Amino acid sequence: MPPTRATPLPDLVTSALSRIGADIALARKRRGLTQARLATIADITLPSLRAIERGKPTTGIGLYLTVLWALGLEQEFVNLVDASRDRVGLTLDAARAPQRVRAPHSGLDDDF
Repeated sequence: MPPTRATPLPDLVTSALSRIGADIALARKRRGLTQARLATIADITLPSLRAIERGKPTTGIGLYLTVLWALGLEQEFVNLVDASRDRVGLTLDAARAPQRVRAPHSGLDDDF
């Protein structure tokens, strides 16, 4: 169930968003960019960039990805959900795999 105002986000989520926002701010500063300049490059509003750097959870994921793209860091974000690195999903797939594989039966016999 998605969180609502009555349901607070898990602490892990809020701390992760805060860290992502802080890391984005650090990457921006390392590149010598002002918030206004990065917002222009990313084609987003300055208030949106400020919300991202604060780790505001209601800011759309598309805006986070756009800023990461503008900083040249989008691939790191994409790797977070790389299906080939999903250990739980891969383990479940392997457990569901059939143990034996039979040749398909064509309905025809080999008697002539």
